[in-house]
Amino acid sequence: MSAIPSVTKQSANVDTARSIVATKTAYVLADAEVWSQTLSDALETLGLEVSACSELHQLFELARERSAQLLVLAQRNAAFAARACRVIRGLQDVPMMIVMARESDLIPVLDAGGDDAVVARVDPAVFAARVRALLRRARPASRSGGELIIRDLVLDLEKYQVTLNGDPLPLTPTEFRLLAVLAQQAGRVVDPRALLSAVHHHDYGERDAQNLVKVHIANLRRKLNDYQPGNHYILCVRGFGYMLERRSYIRENDPLTSLIDGE
Repeated sequence: MSAIPSVTKQSANVDTARSIVATKTAYVLADAEVWSQTLSDALETLGLEVSACSELHQLFELARERSAQLLVLAQRNAAFAARACRVIRGLQDVPMMIVMARESDLIPVLDAGGDDAVVARVDPAVFAARVRALLRRARPASRSGGELIIRDLVLDLEKYQVTLNGDPLPLTPTEFRLLAVLAQQAGRVVDPRALLSAVHHHDYGERDAQNLVKVHIANLRRKLNDYQPGNHYILCVRGFGYMLERRSYIRENDPLTSLIDGE
C-alpha cells in the first residue's frame, strides 16, 4: 500500500491535530497482515509517537511503564480481537481504535468495547480524521486534581486513599486498584478478566478471574456497605461483569435492572 499524500503533506491539518494531542503515545497491538506503515504514518501526523507490539502481554508491559493517549488493536483473528478488546478495555481509560481485515468483523469488536473500528484498507486520511474525532470525544472520568469522584465516593489516585461520605475506607492495595479501574470506567460494565488484567497485568483464565474477582468484590461491597438497602455502588451485571454505578438513582424500567444480581 502506497502512502497517501493528503495525509503527509497537508500541513494545516497536521498543525491542527498536533494542537490536540501534541507529541504523545499510541500503543498498537498489531498483526503485520492488518497494520500498515501508512496507518502508522497517519498517527504520527497527529503528533502521536507509535509504539507497536505483537503480543498482549507486551501491551500490558508498555502501558504499565508509560500511559498512552490512544490504544490501537489491529488483528486478523476476529475471535482473538474481541477477547483482547474486552481485556484492554479495563487496562486504561483511553480511546481504543480497532482495525480489522474484514468489515464483518467490526460489529463484534465494537460490542466488545472498541470506541471506533475501521477495515485495514481504510484511506489513511480518513483513518487520521476518525482518530482526531475519537481523541476530541475522549473525556476522563470526573476528576478534581488527582481524584475520581463518584457520588459520595472519592478516590485519591495520588495518595491511594478512598473516602465514602468523608470517612476513610481501609482498602487493601488490590481492592484499591480494582475500585480505581471501576471508577475510571464508571457507568460501564467491566468483565472479571479485564479487571484482573488491569490490576495485575496478567491475562487470567475466565474461571480463575471470576472466582478471584468475586472474592475481592465481596470485600469491597462489605466495606462500602453495599449490602444495605438503597442504591448500591458496585453492581454485578449477570453474565457480563461488574460496574460502578455513577447515578444516584436507577431510572424506572431501566433495561439493566433485570440483569443485576444481588450478590
